[in-house]
Amino acid sequence: MEQHTDKLAADFILTGASRLVTAAPGTHPSADGALGVITRGALAAHAGRIVWIGPENQLAAHVALDGLPKDAWLDAGGRAVLPGFVDSHTHFVFAGDRAEEFQLRHAGVSYEELAARGGGILNTVRATRSASAHKLEVIAREHLRGFLIHGTTTVEGKTGYGLDLETEARCLDVMHTLATAPADMPRIVPTFLGAHTIPPEYRDTPDGRARYVDLVCEEMLPDFAGRARFCDVFCERTAFTVPETRRILERARDLGYQLKLHANQLGPSGGAGLAAALGATSADHLDFASDDEMDALARAGVVGTLLPGCSFSLSIPYPAARRLYAAGVPVALATDFNPGTSYSENMQMMIALAVSAMGMTLDQALVAATHGGARALAMEDEVGSLEVGKRCDLIVLSTADERHLAYHFGVNLVARTVVGGVPCAP
Repeated sequence: MEQHTDKLAADFILTGASRLVTAAPGTHPSADGALGVITRGALAAHAGRIVWIGPENQLAAHVALDGLPKDAWLDAGGRAVLPGFVDSHTHFVFAGDRAEEFQLRHAGVSYEELAARGGGILNTVRATRSASAHKLEVIAREHLRGFLIHGTTTVEGKTGYGLDLETEARCLDVMHTLATAPADMPRIVPTFLGAHTIPPEYRDTPDGRARYVDLVCEEMLPDFAGRARFCDVFCERTAFTVPETRRILERARDLGYQLKLHANQLGPSGGAGLAAALGATSADHLDFASDDEMDALARAGVVGTLLPGCSFSLSIPYPAARRLYAAGVPVALATDFNPGTSYSENMQMMIALAVSAMGMTLDQALVAATHGGARALAMEDEVGSLEVGKRCDLIVLSTADERHLAYHFGVNLVARTVVGGVPCAP
């Protein structure tokens, strides 16, 4: 008797990949090495999620291909295919720029001195407060386009350039508008960073700091609950103390936010230890984290997000990634895209810096830029690798080998980006 085998329905097929880098070694028996590379691999997706992955010569046996329209097929043309990058730390909603400050820093003026003069973050705060929602949306959309063409398919976006209820709300509104726009766009994960720095109007009175922390805790956090997935605090000597940070984050946790910290970027602030104590999803920067703090982060399962673009832009030493790996801290890699200290939407650049300046292997950097970023957003079940059930977010390189990343640096090696099984305009 003839046997009938049900085949999987699909509305997106990718074939022609020289190397299908899954970032999931166990996803298929043929997935090889730390990156789970399937030579001449293929995948199929339905309704935006991967339903099958494996060698291309097995595709027809598992997936119903008859009758699929031509535009449902993407031929990689003998090039390498990777998961889309997950950029878990950015500040992409802002107005203005700080090109002049960049020049001053490299002429010898420190970041702290610029902040004391009312520059730094406060320059961007002034420009952002004065910008309409429409202007912010236009600027942010252009930034997102920059992420997309360089291969980022999921991007976290922080507020923090408003520092008042009205402007912080406007920035969140812009993110939500863009997140629901029917256009080529990375997925957006909103984070509330009202505790980015003390705003100027609270700096000239003895109780100004306390009143601003009260505002964040008692008005902003309740108002934005459900509109931002994460709450982040810049825990640093130029921003918020450990007790202030703890109060804000504990209030956020009670209101249902997940937690992040800017920790130990400019000095031994204590932020990394606090991130471990609170069980934050990620602690970001970690340039000055101690060995004891690294051990605490590892025990708590906190992701350490490394941001080499800051070191490059500020001309300061890079964080030593090998310390995190030695301690057992999960590692993510992100751009920290912002107008002051890392004005780059390009995760490929971060991978190159991680390999050349931070002691990471290419395999480690690629995992940190994909699966690691997903963990830093608590989205590892959704994105960050090419596996059945996950979102079909991927990039096709312009080269047949993913090992050209970091090696062939300073150019865009992404030829095509796919978000949710939909190829985006090149």
